[in-house]
Amino acid sequence: MRRGAPPPDAPPRVAARTLRVRPAQEHLVRRLGQALVLQWDALSDEMQDLLIDQAVTVDDPGGATAEEVESFVRTVTTMALKPKPQAEETPLVE
Repeated sequence: MRRGAPPPDAPPRVAARTLRVRPAQEHLVRRLGQALVLQWDALSDEMQDLLIDQAVTVDDPGGATAEEVESFVRTVTTMALKPKPQAEETPLVE
């Protein structure tokens, strides 16, 4: 077990921590965020509340209230777009 990690059977709780990522890694954080939002309705109410509280707790220049985060999640999940179809590959003609 990692040093400072909670026991495996401990319930999740808000961590007073903030991620620091390199600019080249920001796209990964965005992808994970989108994945989480797209699976939002599958999460328990308790987990949703915890994640909203965590989002408010992290240090970010923009800042956000719990109400803003919840409103955002609800709005974007109802407007989720289907991915664009991949362009069909055209065979090379000689």
